[in-house]
Amino acid sequence: MKGLTFYLLSVFCVIRGLENNYCRNPGNQKAPWCYTTDQNTRWDYCKLNKKDCFYCNGEDYRGHHSTTENGYICQRWDSQSPHSHKFTPTIYPNHSLEENYCRNPEGNLRPWCYTTSWFKKWDYCSIPRCKSEPPSIVPVLTCMTGRGEAYRGNISVTWSDLTCQNWSAQTPHKHDFTPENYPCK
Repeated sequence: MKGLTFYLLSVFCVIRGLENNYCRNPGNQKAPWCYTTDQNTRWDYCKLNKKDCFYCNGEDYRGHHSTTENGYICQRWDSQSPHSHKFTPTIYPNHSLEENYCRNPEGNLRPWCYTTSWFKKWDYCSIPRCKSEPPSIVPVLTCMTGRGEAYRGNISVTWSDLTCQNWSAQTPHKHDFTPENYPCK
């Protein structure tokens, strides 16, 4: 059973990893990137838009808004001042409670945060609802969040409109970020 589990995990990672020429972030850069097919440009960051709206109640919102609808600045999730609370990155590790970004870790009506004001403990955030239909639920991220480490979409064009080089190819640029070296990236 252990061998089968490893095999299934390996197949799962490779399918969503450094295949084709899709933008990825295997080296933990500031955003997903790729080697380009342009001789003069070895690599470039990719054209990915961070989600700046939320669907449903925003439990999957991972944008960088940090101001409430009433103009309060959000308190960092890893801080207990000025307001102590239970929603810490340690207690809720799968809810992306990073920095002071608006989140919805417990299914409220929409994303919210604790504020830095002594007079207002928490407030809903000033994030618009997405106007398009909610995407179907998929097990991988197709929009960029944070630095894009979990991005698994199929964009293969850089900010400079250059086509990405296939991760398994070594031309025109030689590199070590191959599917074999980084099977889960």
